[in-house]
Amino acid sequence: MAQATPESADVANTPSPSDVVSQFLDRVRRGGETTDAGQLLTQRAQAELKRIGRTVQPIGTPDARFDVRQAAAIPNEPGSMLVQSIWTEPNSDGSLGQYEVVWAVHREQAGWRISGLAMEMNPGQPPIVIDFENGDEMAKLLAGSEQAEPAHVQQANGGSVNGTQR
Repeated sequence: MAQATPESADVANTPSPSDVVSQFLDRVRRGGETTDAGQLLTQRAQAELKRIGRTVQPIGTPDARFDVRQAAAIPNEPGSMLVQSIWTEPNSDGSLGQYEVVWAVHREQAGWRISGLAMEMNPGQPPIVIDFENGDEMAKLLAGSEQAEPAHVQQANGGSVNGTQR
């Protein structure tokens, strides 16, 4: 019988990419900054958020729900996975809107960590892609989204867009 080595035991105790996304979404839903949600981002993403003066904040309204569906390896990128989730958000008319959010997750020394997301907001339109590891691009995208976003959505987001705040 093979014995577990410390290295294999660490792998067995490391949360899966789907678990990391679930933990991140739960922490963000409960209050981002105060729940250390940012620790589930890659080291580079954490550094870029700090550099541009953003922090992880709640996404959507308090009634938003996330369902993490599946994870798939990225071809030719060892240690990288895409994790699919569905974001369900109540609309102002009482109906429910559903949005697919795909998370990029990478293996780091501390375990699986999130580096970005792609989100389809309107069917037939290209998805919004946010690379948490590219602070300049992220700052431009978030600044543009905050100006273009309807006031009721900005208010529900507490002035944040896609989980980050100044």
